[in-house]
Amino acid sequence: MVLRLPAPPAPPGPGPSAGPGPVLVFLPAHDEEATVAAVVARVPELVCGRRVWCLVVDDGSGDRTAELAAAAGATVLSVPTNRGLGAAVRLGLAAAVRRGAAAVAFCDADREYDPGELERLVAPILEGRADYVVGSRFAGEIRRMLPQRRLGNLALTALLRFVARAPIGDGQSGFRALSRAAAADAEIIHDYNYAQVLTLDLLAKGYRYLEVPVAYRFRTTGRSFVRPLGYLRRVVPAVWDELNRPPARSRVLVLDHVAGEGLAGGGPGGAVEGAVRG
Repeated sequence: MVLRLPAPPAPPGPGPSAGPGPVLVFLPAHDEEATVAAVVARVPELVCGRRVWCLVVDDGSGDRTAELAAAAGATVLSVPTNRGLGAAVRLGLAAAVRRGAAAVAFCDADREYDPGELERLVAPILEGRADYVVGSRFAGEIRRMLPQRRLGNLALTALLRFVARAPIGDGQSGFRALSRAAAADAEIIHDYNYAQVLTLDLLAKGYRYLEVPVAYRFRTTGRSFVRPLGYLRRVVPAVWDELNRPPARSRVLVLDHVAGEGLAGGGPGGAVEGAVRG
């Protein structure tokens, strides 16, 4: 029975700068027709001299999310039924690896985060200073966060910091970036969410973690899927499984199972091709 990650042997040092390739940013989205076009419009065309590709992972939306995202300039990858945020993030990471992105970032499609800050997250990866970068709301500017949401975030972050033995300041942020290698190696074992299990997975594999400040505001449209009791019922067992699962789980099977769905042309779950930025 494992309750914490092993202590790291030494602070990881700098690595080589990222190889060639674009930056890919994807937005997991479920019924976000009110905001998705505005978020896509905020994605920069270039960061650090590299072109940016924008994808929207349409997680079984029942509204016009896919249509409006494509009209705003994104490529849309759609799945026919809502499977959860963790599954949507797996799909986005697999698409980025397959398209040869030098770095991949993702943020929510509900305007809580500003993709205009993309360069802040991917620059440390492209420069070889980090493999996994999290945008910290608590180190940046919080324009609005419900008091109960703030308290819950701080409590869960403290628990994750203890379990991971790492200087984590925002364990639930929805704005993150990964190197190509980290994205290819990432395993998200939970469809409901990704935050804690992704961090534990990458830290256990020795990837270099960094936080940068980002701006945040609580969503003003739609409804968050997070409910405190339901969140804890799903996330705590997932963290336990992540800490205690056998190390031989196949990354290829996890990623390819998801990547194979929703990417074939035509029919339900096929990709809705919009304009690719850059």
